[in-house]
Amino acid sequence: MKLWVALLLADCVLIGIGLTYLTGLKLRIEERVAYGAVVGFMAITLVGYAAGWAAGRLSGPVVLAAALVATAISATGWRSGVQQIGAECHDFRRRLMRPISRPENPAPLLLLTAPAWAITAWILNQAYLPDGSGGVLAGHLSSWTDWQAHLTYASSFAHAENFPPELPTALGVDRLPYHFGIDFFAAMLDRAGLSAFGGLEVSSGYLAFAFVPVLYLTGVRLFSSRAVGVTAVLVFTLFGGLGWLRFFHDRAEGGWSVIWDLPTDYTRHHVGNILMENAVTGNLFPQRPTLAGFSLLLVVVVLLREAHKSGSRRLFAAAGVIVGLMPIFHVYSFGMALGLGLIWAVLDRRWQWTLFAIPALVFSLPAALWIEPLNTEIVWETWVNGPWMQPPGYSIEQDNPLTFWWRNAGVFLVLMLAAQVWKGTLPRVLQWGSIPVWLWLIVPNFVRVAPSHPWNNTHWFVPAILLGSLLAAAVLVRMASIGWLGLVGAVLLFFALTFAGALDVWKAVDPEVNVWPHPIASGDGVAAGEWARDETPPDSVFLIGFEHTHPVPALSGRQTVVGFAGWINDLGVTDWPMRHQQARTMLGGFEGTEELLNGYGVDYVVVGPIERRVGVSEEFWASRGALAFAQGEYAIYEVR
Repeated sequence: MKLWVALLLADCVLIGIGLTYLTGLKLRIEERVAYGAVVGFMAITLVGYAAGWAAGRLSGPVVLAAALVATAISATGWRSGVQQIGAECHDFRRRLMRPISRPENPAPLLLLTAPAWAITAWILNQAYLPDGSGGVLAGHLSSWTDWQAHLTYASSFAHAENFPPELPTALGVDRLPYHFGIDFFAAMLDRAGLSAFGGLEVSSGYLAFAFVPVLYLTGVRLFSSRAVGVTAVLVFTLFGGLGWLRFFHDRAEGGWSVIWDLPTDYTRHHVGNILMENAVTGNLFPQRPTLAGFSLLLVVVVLLREAHKSGSRRLFAAAGVIVGLMPIFHVYSFGMALGLGLIWAVLDRRWQWTLFAIPALVFSLPAALWIEPLNTEIVWETWVNGPWMQPPGYSIEQDNPLTFWWRNAGVFLVLMLAAQVWKGTLPRVLQWGSIPVWLWLIVPNFVRVAPSHPWNNTHWFVPAILLGSLLAAAVLVRMASIGWLGLVGAVLLFFALTFAGALDVWKAVDPEVNVWPHPIASGDGVAAGEWARDETPPDSVFLIGFEHTHPVPALSGRQTVVGFAGWINDLGVTDWPMRHQQARTMLGGFEGTEELLNGYGVDYVVVGPIERRVGVSEEFWASRGALAFAQGEYAIYEVR
């Protein structure tokens, strides 16, 4: 089975490479592989989704059929690719043999990718750990919290026939208001032979492996500079504000040994009003859709830059198709890709931009409406009541927009501005083309377009920081080239930009700090989830407790009356307090239980540790339901 998964991942890359040949864009082999890995993931996920919907379920044969269909589609590109790829590989080998100082030598890509992959593998290898008795532990906060929602979505596709997709954590919500693309890919890997946990780990790893090469190669292509590519990767992945100042306070109290047991996060510290998290620990790892969205955004920028330069209709159309398909993968990167493309179209005023705009708008509209959170609205905010001010411990009086961003981004925005006003730092087309990026850094300060918790609005900033990292890198590289004073200045600015993020990444990979035994599910819980997956109809409705670590929906994907409040509130399900109260009524067997059971169509009730904390009446369900499963601390009753 693992061989089949490896072949499926390799096929994603081959599919993507074939599709890059369809664009007609001349690429080096490393670009073709990196960009192709992301495009191939998108293609096989979409084809797999269509195949699963057509079949009504996702299975191993459906995954195989999707892989074959996607491969056949890419074969149209491989007709020319087979004639070019040999020369491209030979060119790579030739360039690698040149002195490393030569600008065409790809060695910096390899030197940058190796540690990035090692860190990625280490973090993901610790995401889920066996507890020795059949249960599962979380090795990181992210896999204990955010990933449990992704696990539930993926399991609903893999094992609960969730076509068309509905929200599995709130019965009756007839669509899935979340960018679920990477979770569907995880479901495909699950059905290809991995476990549910393995599907999440491998899908994240595949896209994380692609991200660093994509960002580096984007910098090289846009700026014709390997140094800009390397620096951009480091600036973004180690991004942080001035939280590193707190480290020296911690060092003064605990000595240099504090580096081996860091007491806090330095890019998210509420008491100090440090809130813009490091991209790796706050976005790429916990918020899995960013792994797809950020790379796709960079691919679109490259395609549009090359389309603008060459006037190629195929490139404009290719960028438009990718943007049009982006919403289900990452809505925030999609919003930026679409917005920038349309703004550039207005500024450039060439008719070829319609070849971008039409597919981008036509393809994206149905998906965007399907995944739109239920209570999305546009709200104008003042700064004091704006999107920042909600986290516990935050001091409104301490900040205004300028002081907030200085504390949370340091010199980053200064360097972005310097790139645009320091003549000669950016190619002319990038100088004017990068100006609209500021809209995504300014507007969300005062306009909230995310539902539920205002803090969700901050997700709009991160794609702008991604593109801004390329601009900041260009300034640092130029400074370093103008003499030793410039070099010293560039080093100091780089330190100020990245030290807080570096501390947080170090904390994330430190096994003494982050392998913490937080249980996801006991052995009994895993058995209960697997029983629900294997022995109940896919459309069964479960009544469960409300904690995010519940193993039954996570492993079976079965529909629940109501799940963890934080997830469904974020997606705009505004009646969750009523649902929770009604679920408590049913679990406790109180007056009105029968009417509610009939109204929700409940098929099974779980009685386990989480339900006991909510106040379940075991006596009621022992007499009211038919015992269908019992192991250790878990019992599942069938409602009749």
